[in-house]
Amino acid sequence: MDASRNESSCGLCGSTLSAQHGQHGDGSTTGAGKRVEYVVVELRGALACYQAADDVSRAGKTVAAGLAEELGISLADLLGRRYTCWERPAEHGVIQSGFELA
Repeated sequence: MDASRNESSCGLCGSTLSAQHGQHGDGSTTGAGKRVEYVVVELRGALACYQAADDVSRAGKTVAAGLAEELGISLADLLGRRYTCWERPAEHGVIQSGFELA
Protein backbone atom coordinates (compact mmCIF):
# COMPACT_ATOMS: atom_id res chain seq x y z
CA MET A 1 0.00 0.00 0.00
CA ASP A 2 1.25 3.52 -0.82
CA ALA A 3 2.51 5.22 2.36
CA SER A 4 1.27 8.63 1.20
CA ARG A 5 -2.30 7.35 1.36
CA ASN A 6 -1.90 6.83 5.11
CA GLU A 7 -0.82 10.42 5.73
CA SER A 8 -3.48 12.98 6.58
CA SER A 9 -3.38 16.38 4.96
CA CYS A 10 -4.32 19.77 6.35
CA GLY A 11 -7.83 20.83 5.42
CA LEU A 12 -6.69 24.44 5.01
CA CYS A 13 -3.38 24.28 3.16
CA GLY A 14 -3.19 20.68 1.90
CA SER A 15 0.18 20.03 3.53
CA THR A 16 0.83 16.69 5.19
CA LEU A 17 -0.05 16.81 8.87
CA SER A 18 2.95 16.10 11.05
CA ALA A 19 4.53 17.28 14.27
CA GLN A 20 6.27 19.97 12.20
CA HIS A 21 3.10 21.22 10.48
CA GLY A 22 2.64 24.90 11.33
CA GLN A 23 -0.48 26.49 12.67
CA HIS A 24 -2.65 28.70 10.51
CA GLY A 25 -3.73 31.99 11.93
CA ASP A 26 -4.40 35.64 11.51
CA GLY A 27 -2.22 36.67 14.40
CA SER A 28 -4.85 35.98 17.03
CA THR A 29 -4.14 33.84 20.04
CA THR A 30 -7.26 31.68 19.75
CA GLY A 31 -5.34 28.75 18.25
CA ALA A 32 -4.72 27.18 14.89
CA GLY A 33 -7.00 28.34 12.13
CA LYS A 34 -8.23 31.43 10.39
CA ARG A 35 -11.40 33.44 9.85
CA VAL A 36 -12.79 33.01 6.33
CA GLU A 37 -15.55 34.97 4.57
CA TYR A 38 -18.15 33.08 2.55
CA VAL A 39 -21.23 33.97 0.53
CA VAL A 40 -24.29 31.75 0.12
CA VAL A 41 -24.67 31.36 -3.65
CA GLU A 42 -27.51 28.85 -3.96
CA LEU A 43 -30.19 27.09 -1.97
CA ARG A 44 -30.68 23.57 -3.26
CA GLY A 45 -33.40 21.72 -1.38
CA ALA A 46 -32.36 21.58 2.26
CA LEU A 47 -28.76 22.57 1.43
CA ALA A 48 -27.05 25.94 1.24
CA CYS A 49 -24.19 26.11 -1.27
CA TYR A 50 -21.47 28.61 -0.39
CA GLN A 51 -18.14 29.80 -1.77
CA ALA A 52 -15.25 31.77 -0.35
CA ALA A 53 -15.61 35.48 -1.04
CA ASP A 54 -12.01 35.69 -2.29
CA ASP A 55 -11.70 32.33 -4.06
CA VAL A 56 -14.69 30.87 -5.94
CA SER A 57 -12.89 27.53 -6.23
CA ARG A 58 -13.27 27.07 -2.44
CA ALA A 59 -16.88 26.01 -2.17
CA GLY A 60 -19.01 23.71 -0.10
CA LYS A 61 -22.50 22.97 1.10
CA THR A 62 -24.18 22.62 4.45
CA VAL A 63 -27.66 22.23 5.90
CA ALA A 64 -29.38 25.55 5.17
CA ALA A 65 -31.54 25.62 8.30
CA GLY A 66 -28.51 24.97 10.50
CA LEU A 67 -26.49 27.74 8.86
CA ALA A 68 -29.38 30.20 9.18
CA GLU A 69 -29.71 29.30 12.86
CA GLU A 70 -25.95 29.76 13.43
CA LEU A 71 -26.17 33.21 11.83
CA GLY A 72 -29.35 34.17 13.69
CA ILE A 73 -31.35 34.89 10.52
CA SER A 74 -34.35 33.36 8.82
CA LEU A 75 -33.94 30.75 6.12
CA ALA A 76 -35.53 33.18 3.63
CA ASP A 77 -32.67 35.67 4.24
CA LEU A 78 -29.87 33.18 3.60
CA LEU A 79 -29.40 33.45 -0.19
CA GLY A 80 -26.74 36.02 -1.06
CA ARG A 81 -25.77 36.48 2.59
CA ARG A 82 -22.09 37.02 3.44
CA TYR A 83 -20.77 35.51 6.64
CA THR A 84 -17.52 34.62 8.30
CA CYS A 85 -16.51 31.62 10.32
CA TRP A 86 -13.42 30.39 12.07
CA GLU A 87 -11.85 27.40 10.30
CA ARG A 88 -9.29 25.11 11.81
CA PRO A 89 -7.72 22.01 10.34
CA ALA A 90 -8.75 18.67 11.76
CA GLU A 91 -7.62 15.12 11.12
CA HIS A 92 -10.28 14.54 8.44
CA GLY A 93 -10.98 18.00 7.03
CA VAL A 94 -11.85 21.39 8.46
CA ILE A 95 -13.95 22.36 11.47
CA GLN A 96 -16.00 25.54 11.14
CA SER A 97 -17.20 27.51 14.18
CA GLY A 98 -17.83 31.07 15.34
CA PHE A 99 -20.27 32.02 12.58
CA GLU A 100 -20.91 35.78 12.20
CA LEU A 101 -22.68 37.92 9.62
CA ALA A 102 -20.24 39.89 7.48
